[in-house]
Amino acid sequence: MRLKEDLENAAFSVFESRRPLLTHLNADTSWLLTLPYPPNVNPPLRRALFNILIDPWLQGPQTDYFSWFSKQWHVIPSSVQTIAELNACLRTRESLIRSRYESSDGPINAASGPLEDSESNFIDLVVISHEFTDHCNPKTLREISSSTPVLATKAAARLISSWRYFQHVQSMATFSNEKPAWKDTLIDGIPSWLRIARIISNKDAMSFHSAILITFDIVSSTEDASIEGLVYTPHGINADHLKSLSLASPRINILALLHGLHDIRISRRQLNLGAHNALRAQRISGSRYWVSTHDEVKKAGGLVNHFLRRKIWTIEDVLKEEKRKKEKLDVGSPLADMRDVHFANLASGESLLLK
Repeated sequence: MRLKEDLENAAFSVFESRRPLLTHLNADTSWLLTLPYPPNVNPPLRRALFNILIDPWLQGPQTDYFSWFSKQWHVIPSSVQTIAELNACLRTRESLIRSRYESSDGPINAASGPLEDSESNFIDLVVISHEFTDHCNPKTLREISSSTPVLATKAAARLISSWRYFQHVQSMATFSNEKPAWKDTLIDGIPSWLRIARIISNKDAMSFHSAILITFDIVSSTEDASIEGLVYTPHGINADHLKSLSLASPRINILALLHGLHDIRISRRQLNLGAHNALRAQRISGSRYWVSTHDEVKKAGGLVNHFLRRKIWTIEDVLKEEKRKKEKLDVGSPLADMRDVHFANLASGESLLLK
């Protein structure tokens, strides 16, 4: 299993380097973000790593409103087919770390002792960006332990709460020009070194083109430290709305921007903003990595499919197109080059260590 091998191979790199690991669970927009615990924090249950599951949809169809209206299936199988399989991979990874460090003077900061057989849930937090079932999939979500905290957008939180399955469902705070303080996005039940908020546009009534800002202090766990984070925007967010990041207090070092390449439209309405917007968003956010997301060309049915139009861009094509539009690029132009940016198009099951 590719995912199992990638997670096991990266286990020691994550723990020793104390860097985040981003794992693509399918070819679309389901992700696992793994964070090492800060050095001065005692992890629970003899754990070394904190796992955040984002927009999980592993198998089966997803339907928007009615099957005759819109229905989709994965074309490329997810790297795991069930949450139980994912938990088994995460348990193995924890065991590998323990076996190497618990009897040595290594940097392990978890309580001693082997993992208990009863410890079957290694998903520490679920984050949901939209209420649509390719992001908020009831079948996959109900496979997760009901005691796992869920942090979602307001519409998604209302939907998930209506199931009466999860014990802890909260809606995330908003990050904006008016609320740029990192500490203001603290959510009850979430570790104090982790903050998650939503960036939205007041002109976007459904907040379709929004972003999730995940920030963390895994180096020093002090409030005056430089905070790291990533921006996850599966449909794209108007790049100008990311300018609020420059006002963040403390400063946020954006490691990764997760934004798709494909330009997807229904008639005149743009659903996924595509590579041109992503390129500008990367320059505004200053992210070190640009990771494509939500670009799987899925098997589709229903009425919507007849009106769906997709323009597939590659990173090479979009750079050529942007440069063609300008005869001369200033040295400081956001389109000048990509020399300091790492672009990644991760396949299902692949991982990326964010250095």
